[in-house]
Amino acid sequence: MIGGIFDGRYRIIRLLGQGGMGAVYEAEQLETGEHVALKCIDGGLLLRSSSGVGRFQREAKAMGSIDTDHIVRVLDSGTDPKTQAPYMVMELLEGEDLQQLLDRVGKLEVDAALRITAQVCLGLQKAHEARVVHRDIKPANIFLARRADGEIVVKILDFGIAKIKPEPSQGGPTTGLTRTGSLVGSPLYMSPEQARGLSSIDFHTDLWSLGMVLYRALSAATTLTMVISRARSCTTRRPRVGSQPPI
Repeated sequence: MIGGIFDGRYRIIRLLGQGGMGAVYEAEQLETGEHVALKCIDGGLLLRSSSGVGRFQREAKAMGSIDTDHIVRVLDSGTDPKTQAPYMVMELLEGEDLQQLLDRVGKLEVDAALRITAQVCLGLQKAHEARVVHRDIKPANIFLARRADGEIVVKILDFGIAKIKPEPSQGGPTTGLTRTGSLVGSPLYMSPEQARGLSSIDFHTDLWSLGMVLYRALSAATTLTMVISRARSCTTRRPRVGSQPPI
């Protein structure tokens, strides 16, 4: 695939990352010469899991519906004519995610942590205004993108398990809704109601997760500490928005 032409419009340059869903490549848009990130689903997943394809398509829809500098931009999407697998094209980011930064430095100074959190809040505000609940806010999904002028812009990644709520006037099912009791997300960062698999979660779950991210960034909490914190929060009978997380 490296060096090949994808869908007649993109030249594949190098592999950026790979996971269970598929792979992300750096690619060149042949018409404009722009370098982009091309994410394509594993062709075999089409045969193994229709839900995996639905998740991929939901991610493209969620990200494409939000206009903000603080969520990675989707530039294009389509279907590979050879495999019939969906793909999406995103802006190519330079930098590192927050998890990589924390692995390197341990914890952040208060000012730095708050600056990052404030930019994530701006992205979440736009997502929630578009009735999109991310459901997987964690350090690995918070990217510190470095612009050409050296400025750092924080961008939210990976809307693969996002929940898209319909407008009240429209009714209809919620896109991305999982069965009650199904667990989606990252256990160390998810809210108590999300950990219980409740289907009624809303934007408050993202705020809880962001609070846990801030806790991790400021405290250099170990995995064991985070597990204990999660266990305590999930045994609380009635978590209330605004109450302090157990630390």
